[in-house]
Amino acid sequence: MGNVVTSIDLGSSKICVIISEMDNNGQLQVIGIGKSKCKGIKKGVVVDIEETAKAVIEAVTQAENMADIEICEAYINIPGGYTKLIRNKGIIAVSSDDKEISFEDVKRVLNSATIVSIPQDQRIVDIIPRQYIVDGYDGISDPIGMVGIRLEVEADIIVGSTTTVLNLVKSVNRAGIEVLGIIMEPISTSEAVLTKDEKDLGVLLLDIGAGTSDFSVFRNGILIYSNILPIAGNHITNDISVGLRLPFDRSEEIKKKFGVAYTKLANNDNVFEINPLGFNNNLEVNEIQLSEIIEARIREIFELINMDLIKNRVKDKILTGIVITGGGVSYFKGVTELGIEVFGLPVRIGQPYQMGAQEPIFSSAVGLINYGFKRKLNYYIEYNNVEIKKGRGKKRGKNTKSIMSFLKTIWDEYF
Repeated sequence: MGNVVTSIDLGSSKICVIISEMDNNGQLQVIGIGKSKCKGIKKGVVVDIEETAKAVIEAVTQAENMADIEICEAYINIPGGYTKLIRNKGIIAVSSDDKEISFEDVKRVLNSATIVSIPQDQRIVDIIPRQYIVDGYDGISDPIGMVGIRLEVEADIIVGSTTTVLNLVKSVNRAGIEVLGIIMEPISTSEAVLTKDEKDLGVLLLDIGAGTSDFSVFRNGILIYSNILPIAGNHITNDISVGLRLPFDRSEEIKKKFGVAYTKLANNDNVFEINPLGFNNNLEVNEIQLSEIIEARIREIFELINMDLIKNRVKDKILTGIVITGGGVSYFKGVTELGIEVFGLPVRIGQPYQMGAQEPIFSSAVGLINYGFKRKLNYYIEYNNVEIKKGRGKKRGKNTKSIMSFLKTIWDEYF
């Protein structure tokens, strides 16, 4: 049970929790899943800490019951549009007498890379090394064990709004969970739904949720551009609610059951009944009429993103196409066809492949797990991980163990 990692995906409409364990073969196994509705987050920003905490507790409890363990620590995500990357360089002299580079040297050089000027309302949330350089020799991914006099690192420093970050953390802490680290959502999601070739050659990751559409471009294996659009799945539901004069919940139900994103694929013979507000009798609506409402909004989202990519001169970096994930539009029939028409690029739906979490709504949560284990292996991080407690009769309390890692050091230093 020592290799257990938990992720909490804080979305605008739902909280997803995944507990995962690495087996003896080095494969990740999902052992617990939880999901709850959340009314405390709007467009990726916490607006009600208590409501968010309640939703976290509900989702965590579901996952704990499934895994039959109690967790006290987790990774969380932050939307890419509320963060930015600052590229910086760190340099140190190797400290040991035999000049062999140790894990402590790597921690020191990463710390030196965080010495960068940032606005007072921003905070460092993560650091991603791009490459290490030993005595002028670059392209090194893992310098530990090598011999050298000077160690350098080129890294991306991820900073986020202090208000956004601290409110996310406070909401999770209020649920009795310690935050091990905050991970930029596009980076974590990419670990679940993108292939190495896609990230190397150039790909657009389009993560559409309930409140926001997060879009990011990867090239040469790294994130080169990220932005956020405050239009997503809830706006489609609201359009249906207004257009058909239905309550929001009923519109959401109809959207998921009968929705088609591309009107050319809708069938005029598929008819369903609705009871609009202010009408005494039921009315019949066909699939094409509903699809016209849905397509108009999704087309707007795609066109706005396409214009942003062109404006910021990154669309020509997208060689392999577009991967759509998240619970906002990925389940619609015809969404890939509409995407191909608007972007003029290949489009596919991205979903994680871990057993039990193979839906696009779990992409971010699974990505957080994959990223956490990847960082653990890459940086030789030693976890005093989650305090595992068998049984269900104990109340969750403050965690008594700390994660001994560079990420924890960064967290303590800046927060």
